[in-house]
Amino acid sequence: MSDSIFSKIIRREIPAQFVYEDDQCVVIMDKFPGVIGQTLVIPKVEVDYAFDLDDDTYSHIFNIAKKIARASDQAFDTFRTCLVVEGFEVPHVHIKLYPIPKEHRDLTAAMKPAGPTTDEVLENQAAKIRKEL
Repeated sequence: MSDSIFSKIIRREIPAQFVYEDDQCVVIMDKFPGVIGQTLVIPKVEVDYAFDLDDDTYSHIFNIAKKIARASDQAFDTFRTCLVVEGFEVPHVHIKLYPIPKEHRDLTAAMKPAGPTTDEVLENQAAKIRKEL
C-alpha cells in the first residue's frame, strides 16, 4: 500500500473511528465534517480516480455506501443522505456521506464550516450508525 492518509488509517497507523470494515473497504467518521454524522467510505486499494477501480470494488463501495446511508438516516433522523465521490485533496477514492437534517432540504444549507471534531463525539456518532446496521 502507498502512503495516503487513508491507507495509514486503514493500516491503523493513524487513529480513526471505524463504523464498518470488510475485506474491500472501511467506513470511518470524517474528522472534519460539514454535517453531523458525516462518514467516509474508503476502498482498501489506493486508487485516486473512481472509474479506475475494478468493477467489483466499485460496486462494493457503492453498496456499502447505501447500507451506511440507510443506517445514518435512521441514526440521525435525516431528510436524506447526500453522496459525493472524491479523490482530489486526498488522492485516494472515497465516498463522502452527508446525513442532511430534516430542517434543511439540501447539502449547501446543511453545511457549516467546522474544525476537527473530538474523537469522543465521533465515536458516539459511529456507535449510533453501527446500532442501525
